[in-house]
Amino acid sequence: MANDREAAWAAAGSACAALVQDGMRVGLGTGRAATAGIRALGQRIDDEGLRVTGVPTSEASALVAADVGIPLGDAGMPLDLAFDGADAVDPAGLCVKGAGGAMVRERVLAHAAARFVVLVDAPKIVATLDDWGVLPIAVVPFAAADVMRELDDLAPDRRERDSDDAMALVDLHVPGGADWPAVAERVRALPGVLDHGLFRLVLGDVLIGHPDGTVTTAG
Repeated sequence: MANDREAAWAAAGSACAALVQDGMRVGLGTGRAATAGIRALGQRIDDEGLRVTGVPTSEASALVAADVGIPLGDAGMPLDLAFDGADAVDPAGLCVKGAGGAMVRERVLAHAAARFVVLVDAPKIVATLDDWGVLPIAVVPFAAADVMRELDDLAPDRRERDSDDAMALVDLHVPGGADWPAVAERVRALPGVLDHGLFRLVLGDVLIGHPDGTVTTAG
């Protein structure tokens, strides 16, 4: 099963890397599927002499990019394309991200990109986000205790490690049947909450890798 998933991530990563054109600025996501995309992009640099600048969403992704020879740049300028993984994607294009704790930077780069591509394998496509059930949030550490008290009905669980930007990471357990956008809006309105992990995607830009090397889209 693990080998099947790795093959699926590699397929999605290769398909995403094929979208990159010479001279592009590319946002580099975090997680196993995004890592496959970073490595595939590095392979294109080796094979074709492709010139790109990568902007990573995490220290871990920066290390992978440097290892495969992708020159790195800073955020703050528009991106031609950004890619990332996801924890769960539903049929309406709602997506949960943040298991790796990088959702704040991921949203910044997704917003800065002309096109945002998400790489997943089939198990990440769910009938409802209730199948995943967890909404990560990033909180200013000073406010973490107050935020968790305000969200006690969502069984908040603070992670031991903070984000790369020194934000407290808290996992909320969203009850079945809840209105996820409404939950996210409620959370975002609290003082001290920097961001949450609920994203809305273009389904045609969700690349689903399969163990046989083929790639389909979610829409």
